[in-house]
Amino acid sequence: MAGTAMDEIYRDCTILHVDADGFFAGVEQALNPSLRGRPVVTGAERGIIAAASYEARALGVKRGLQLHEARQKCPELVVVPSDYEAYSLYSRRLYEVLRRFTPHVEEYSIDEAFADLSGCSGVLGMSLEEVASQLRRAVRCEMGLTVSVGVSLTKTLAKLCSKFRKPDGQTILRREHVPMMLRRTAIDKIWGIGKSSVARLQQRGIGSGEEFVKMEPGEVLRLLHKPGFDTWRELCGSRVFPLSLNPKCSYDSMMKGHTFAPPSSDGVLIFAEAAKNGAAALAKLRRHRHLAKEVGLYLRRKDYSGAGGSLGLPLYTAVDSEVIPFVRQLFEALYVPGETYRSTMVWLGGLVAEEGRQLDLFEETAQRQCEAKLSKVVDGINTRFGQGSVIPAAMLDLASKEWHPRDATPERYGRLLRGELVRRLAIPRVTLSNPV
Repeated sequence: MAGTAMDEIYRDCTILHVDADGFFAGVEQALNPSLRGRPVVTGAERGIIAAASYEARALGVKRGLQLHEARQKCPELVVVPSDYEAYSLYSRRLYEVLRRFTPHVEEYSIDEAFADLSGCSGVLGMSLEEVASQLRRAVRCEMGLTVSVGVSLTKTLAKLCSKFRKPDGQTILRREHVPMMLRRTAIDKIWGIGKSSVARLQQRGIGSGEEFVKMEPGEVLRLLHKPGFDTWRELCGSRVFPLSLNPKCSYDSMMKGHTFAPPSSDGVLIFAEAAKNGAAALAKLRRHRHLAKEVGLYLRRKDYSGAGGSLGLPLYTAVDSEVIPFVRQLFEALYVPGETYRSTMVWLGGLVAEEGRQLDLFEETAQRQCEAKLSKVVDGINTRFGQGSVIPAAMLDLASKEWHPRDATPERYGRLLRGELVRRLAIPRVTLSNPV
């Protein structure tokens, strides 16, 4: 098992955390180098900023701000639509680069990963400082992105280190320097300490990580219970949280939402948007080989108020024809004629893995088997020729939507990269056999 043995050179300082800097906006700048150094935000399709580059953040433009407010702060702002397929491909590429240094990698999120360097010092033949520097250099040269790297005794400390010198920085925190780091770290900046826990600690005069680790173990356990106690132990240098090396394979829910522009009061169009989200959520469900027992719908009005509801499904399913009629029922209950809406969201709940469900003798009818086969054929066509090549008939009503500048297709959608079947993204393809 990774991390069980003491590394003779790195000793117990072997947990690495890599955090991409301004990832979504950074990917856009990597895809279009003319955007480097300029204030870039994503979210054109929503009208709300989803991510901002460091240049934009320096001008007070942050995530969640409406575009018209952001442009008031920064008239030269560059606004692009979010391209989550591109971000996913860049994320996978980041993991590939990290695995050159160690096979023990946890894909924590789309822009973060943990790794364990235990036992790798002899193979790598370099110091921890060189490992971090080589990793940052490889990502910068091959992907056009910057990342920040932290290395320490535990996941909690490594994550603290990667935040310490952002962007494009690195921090190696060995055991003898942990007290110094915790002394300058506010309690609300520690991963795993939520707002309610921060409030409880501050009520007791605990304002820094150093003061937190000096608390008695029993007092921490009584005050913050096991999750907070585990974080306390990690800050003290005990490795409590193991790396999760296996890809996520079980899910509790899945959802898809979309903000359309301009807002509309056309019930036919709004339902078509909901059907589109339902079809996308079900396609994702099938990709991950899960079935749903519940479907929900949320409609958001132009003024950001909204209403939602859910219904149980008669059988576990991932088939459009068995779910969309229930989306229709929810829509008819929630939609208010004359109201103007700006977005819809469909979620699927009560999920079970296909191979893990209890079979019913009478539910696998010939019709259901045919519909399941049809869904697989449709998924195959959409994978080969692009999402939306085959769509439910209800989505044909989307053609009646008035065109809006947010609907513009980014120029790069005509290029194809390894990992894509429809278009190519301009990720540099320099590949090294090892990081040395």
